[in-house]
This record gives sequence, structure tokens and C-alpha cells, in this order.
Amino acid sequence: MHRLIVLIAIIFASAGPLHAATLDVEADTIKKTEERIEASGNVVVTGEDMSLKANYVVYDTLSEDLWATGDCRLKEEGGELEAQTLYFNARRKDIQLENGKVLIYKEPMIITGDSISRYGQDFYVGENVEFTPCLTEPPNWSVASSSLEVPLEGYARAWHSRFMIRQVPALYFPYLLYPAKLKRQSGLLFPEISQSSDYGYRFGIPLYLTLGRSADMTLTPTQLTSRGLLLTSELRYRPDYEQSGEIYVESLFDRKGGEEMEGGVLERIPDHRWYLKANQVGGPLSWDINLVSNEDYFRDIGSFYGNEQYWKDTATEEADKDREELISRMQWQSYADGFSLNLSGQWKQDLTVKGDDRTLQELPKLSARMSQRDLWKSPLKISSELTSTRVYSEDWIEAMKDYGAATVSLPLSFSPYLTLRPYVKESYRDTFITDRRDVYDEATYREHWQERGVSLTTALYSSRFAGGWYHQMVPNLTWTYLSRLGGNYDPSDPTDIFPYLLTGDDWEKQFDMKLSVENYIRDRSGRSILDFSIGRIYSYITDEWENFFTTLRFQPCPWLMVKHTNEFGREPGRSYATSVHSSEIRLKDPRGDEIYVSEEYNRIDTKSVVLGTRLVLVKGFSARFEAEHDYLRRRYEYSRQGLTYKSQCWSIDVYRQVEPADEDSPRETTIYLSVNLLGFGDVIHTSQSVEGD
Repeated sequence: MHRLIVLIAIIFASAGPLHAATLDVEADTIKKTEERIEASGNVVVTGEDMSLKANYVVYDTLSEDLWATGDCRLKEEGGELEAQTLYFNARRKDIQLENGKVLIYKEPMIITGDSISRYGQDFYVGENVEFTPCLTEPPNWSVASSSLEVPLEGYARAWHSRFMIRQVPALYFPYLLYPAKLKRQSGLLFPEISQSSDYGYRFGIPLYLTLGRSADMTLTPTQLTSRGLLLTSELRYRPDYEQSGEIYVESLFDRKGGEEMEGGVLERIPDHRWYLKANQVGGPLSWDINLVSNEDYFRDIGSFYGNEQYWKDTATEEADKDREELISRMQWQSYADGFSLNLSGQWKQDLTVKGDDRTLQELPKLSARMSQRDLWKSPLKISSELTSTRVYSEDWIEAMKDYGAATVSLPLSFSPYLTLRPYVKESYRDTFITDRRDVYDEATYREHWQERGVSLTTALYSSRFAGGWYHQMVPNLTWTYLSRLGGNYDPSDPTDIFPYLLTGDDWEKQFDMKLSVENYIRDRSGRSILDFSIGRIYSYITDEWENFFTTLRFQPCPWLMVKHTNEFGREPGRSYATSVHSSEIRLKDPRGDEIYVSEEYNRIDTKSVVLGTRLVLVKGFSARFEAEHDYLRRRYEYSRQGLTYKSQCWSIDVYRQVEPADEDSPRETTIYLSVNLLGFGDVIHTSQSVEGD
């Protein structure tokens, strides 16, 4: 094989610039005539950020033109090209292909056609072209056009385009105009199509709007054939690197006005339905707002936010109709030298009762905290917290709640033997009720509590065994005494009641001792192979031991995990009996196959088992199944089946869920169908509910 290194230094006329390039040409046969190089047989031409292979190449060193034929393959920094006939200019980067293919790495994207031309690096022209993100042959889907023009930083135009599924045309567009710019551009997105028994057929055309470098918006007018016109809008913004947020609104003037049933209307819903979701993260100010127009919003047609995937996981989670409340939060926080200041608000909408006015509000809530620090000129540590909250309860009671606490501790470490931490915590709280609603006799309630405690912790290690494994044992002893100063502890005494308005208001006297032992079997890297803990609490108030509580987690390898929790104690007529326990076994292989079994038991009202599996089949197919059986009610609570196909450029998911009949409703079967194309998202999303006896 001959090899020729050509150094090109061409000086044009006096007004022309200087151009220089270095190319390496290898071939079985090389002929050079003045500025023309002719190479044949296993030709390889390499230069800066490019390489060309072909059977025959003619290279003009003056104009830097290359003509190649026969199994041509050109590689550049961002992709590669294949053709039977190829023209390439190394200086201008012009390319012309005949019966060729272009592969762009980043997207990915494949463009094939009878004729494809690139002028410079910013203008493409093609005849009888087909483009697709699918890397398979033939592609699962593609778009074919008789003619295509793509000016970068301009608008691409395509004539007589067909949307192809495999080799079958599905949709026809006589003319397409879309932005082909490196920056985000406003314009129409791919139409949204779906069907549901609740809203009929759904047709939507999203309009994408750019609002500067750090914000954009999507407006989607959608026609629901059984309900009316649905308007959705989503604003996304990022003011700086740390902060980002979105505001999503959907509004529907519902002409159906309720769910129909035999004999009349099951339930009337407002003619105007709306849903608001807004969140911001990063920075000192953040929020997460979720509000709906009525409590049945998710039980009817649901939300279209995120194609419903934000509201349920079809593989594991319950359906939207099981949602009981919506929580909205907002907070501002600041930190400095171990001190923090937090101003927040919280709003809960109860979705289990009629009327959307039943809410629980903490608005506003002001908190100040001091992290643990040294007490001046002493070995003691101190931390404190102050909180003031305006409360509007679900019983429509308005009040102001204040809370303050200070903790003083003396941590002592006798390394490496044990750690001892005695502490004292003083707490004060009050409630000033401005609207009692005839529930409370007094308007002011105050309490002073004191908590004393001590914890003793140590760690014991065994010798190494089994190639570096070792046993770690961590015994813990905790003694706690919590009392209310100036009050009694009779829960039936009406003169000593503190308003229970928020979760956590029901404080009770505590005087107990907790003993526990945690055990770990660790490998040589410190990873836990086996965790086992057992503990028990002795109450000095009742003068008896409470139930044992145990946890076990065993994961010797990535594909096996066993977890068990248990609470047991002495019962009349027997020595020891379990009151609550749960177990789970999960097997998973690197391919993605998975099987899991879990059990929940509560002696009072729960005895159920969940069985699920996910199997990776052949050629991108996978199947999943999950069912829950209630042994007390002697029936299946639900069963779910799904079949998914995923390829490199598209996926389809079919899912079915069956729920048993209740006293008030028949059995319900729900079927979902979702089709996702790479670059387009969900183009078809269908859900259909079928009720039967």
C-alpha cells in the first residue's frame, strides 16, 4: 500500500487569504498529477476532525475538492455519512451525497435520501428523503418527504411528507414549516390525541412560546368531545443556576356537569373546573402549590398534568380516586452562623368531604432555631426553637399558636468505649382562640412541659472472619421523662384540655426506658449484609413492658433482598403473640426481571398479601403483574396486568386494572394505552373505564 502526505499551502492573488490544510492519503494505488491526486483501492483520507474511506477518490489540492465513489464513508466530529457517490470540500465543508445516509450522533437522527446536499455547515437540501431517530433497520417510525430544505437558524420546509410506521404511511402532510434553529423557537408542537370513557376523544395542539433566555410557556387548547373546551398552560422559568420553577393551570367549562348513571345523575360537578399547580425550588424562597376547584376533581376525569403520570404510577401506586387531600406549601428561609429563620405557610384541601371550603391552614408560620452550640464557659451544649403560627382548622376554628423550647445537654464520649448524653428540655406552648365555634369554653390555653433524659450508646466489633467480614453490635439505653408542670393527667378532666388543632398537639406524659440492640454483619468494605435489631420499652406509668419490636434486613447480593418487621408481646392465654408484622422478599436480576411478595398483618383489621412480578421477554417486550388479596374480606382488592414494548426510538404500554365491587359501586375495569415517540413524547394516551357486575 502506498502512502502520500500532502501539505497544502495555497497563496491566492494579492487580495486573497492564506489557506492551509494537512491531509493523509493511503491507498493501494496513488497517482499525482500537479494539484490532482487520484487514489484507488482501499482509499483512506484523514485530516483534522475528519476521515474518508472509499474505493476511489480524486482530490484537488488547490480547491480542496474530494470526489469519492464506491462504499464511501465520511466521519466528522458530530456524525458520519455513507453513500455510493460523495463530494466533499475540506475548506468550505460542502457535501453532496447520492443514494446516501447521514447519521447525527447527538440527537440521534438518521437522514437517508436519493440526493442530500450540505452547503457550508448551515444549509441542507434533500430530495426524496426520510429522517428518523430510530437506529433499527427498517426504522420503527419515520417521516418521509419528497423535498426538504433546512437552513439552520431559519425555518425548515418540507413538501409531501408522510408519517411512516415501519414502511406503512399513517399520516400525510402536504406542507410542513418548522423552526430549524439552534436556539429555542416559538411554534406549534406535535398534536395530542387520546380517548377516554370520561371525556370522549381528546384533540389538542400545543403552542410553544419562548419568553427570553430563562423562560418559556406552552399553551394547549384541547377539545374534549364529551365535555367541552379544555385550556391548559404551563410556564417554566429559571432566573439563575440554583432557582427554577413552573406554573401549570388547566381550566374546563364542563358541559356534562356530572357523571351519568341509570335513573339520573350520580353527582353534579361545577360547570367551571380548574386546577392550579405551581412550584419553585432553589434559593431562599420556595413553594409547592396544589389547588383544585372541587373535591371530585381527580375522581372524575382527573388532571392532564404530565399526561397523568405525576399522579399515579400504573405499576405500583393506587389510582387518583384514592387521593384524600392536596397540600400546598410556601416558605422563606435564611441561615447565618448556626441560626435559622423560617417564614412558611401551609394549606390542606380535604378531598373526602363535600365542599372545597374544608381546609386546614397554617398561615403564616414563623420559626426561629438555634443549632446546638457551646454554652458560654461550660462543657454544656444548648439549642433552642421558637414558633408562632396562625391556624385555621378543619373545624373552622381560628387561633394563634406559640411554641418555645430550649435543650441543654452534656455529651460525654469515652472513646472508643461509649457515649453518654444527659439532657433537659424545657417547652412552653399556648393557644389563643379567636373563633371557638362553641367547641372550647376558654379562649386562652397555656402549658409548660419538661423533658429529662439520658442515652447510653456503645459499639462492639468482632474479629474478622470469612474473608474480611465482621460483626458489629450497637447496644442502646435511653431513659426519658416528660411531664406537664401545673396540670393533671386525667384525659377525661374537662378543666385540663389543650386544643387539638394540628397533628402533634396531643402530648401525653411519658416516663419510660428503652432498651435496644442493633446488629450488623458487614463485609470488608463496610457494607451491611445483614441488619437485625430488637428493642423494648418499659413504661413506669403503667409499670409494665410494652411489646418487643424487631427489624430484619438481609441483602447478601444485589439480586436478593429480604425485609421483615415484627411487633410481639405477651397475650392472655398464650406466651407471646404477634400484633403487627410485615414481610417482603424481592428478587431482581441484572436483565430487569423482578418478583416480589409482601405481607401486611395487623391483628385488629389487616391481613393481606401482595404478589408482583416483572418479566423481560424477547425483543423489547416486558410484562408485569400485581395483585393484592385481603384474607379478612376474602377477596382480591385489585389486580393489575401490563405489557410494554420499548425500542430505541419508541415505546407502547398497555395496562389493565380490575377493582372489585363494593356495596355502593360495581366492579370496575380500567384500560390504559400510551404510545411514546422519541422527540415527540406521548402522542397517544388512552384510558377507558368499564363498569360491570
